[in-house]
Amino acid sequence: MDSYEYLRINAGDLTEALASHLDEARWLVDLESGEVVCAGAEELTGLPEEEAWDDPDRFLVIQPMAAFEAFQIMEDFVETLPEGETCRALARALLLPRPFRAFKDTLGDFPAQRERWFKFHQERMLTYAQTWLEDTLPGARLSVG
Repeated sequence: MDSYEYLRINAGDLTEALASHLDEARWLVDLESGEVVCAGAEELTGLPEEEAWDDPDRFLVIQPMAAFEAFQIMEDFVETLPEGETCRALARALLLPRPFRAFKDTLGDFPAQRERWFKFHQERMLTYAQTWLEDTLPGARLSVG
């Protein structure tokens, strides 16, 4: 098994990649530098398209978090809320068609809980990123900042 102890991967970049579901682009980890790169059309990423991104010895494609896992994070957040209007509204949003959009829109009505959500989500994504890193690139480390 390969060891990637030399790699330091930016936690913010990795969590963004794991949460992203872009049809026109894919996220990659550069196995030489640890950089997380969004590879796709130059108009979308701001970076020139490179055939080198198809080199599996240098770049690892990051598979985004499954929708059911992202949904579970929203459900877990709702479970942390005290009984009341916010809890009921967000629980109801998860039952609607397009629950991700409904949840986000509903959070807009509750600014204090919206800020709590961002912190909760970020903590969960960091945990998910750490687990992903341990499973995928043994020895690599997340760097914050």
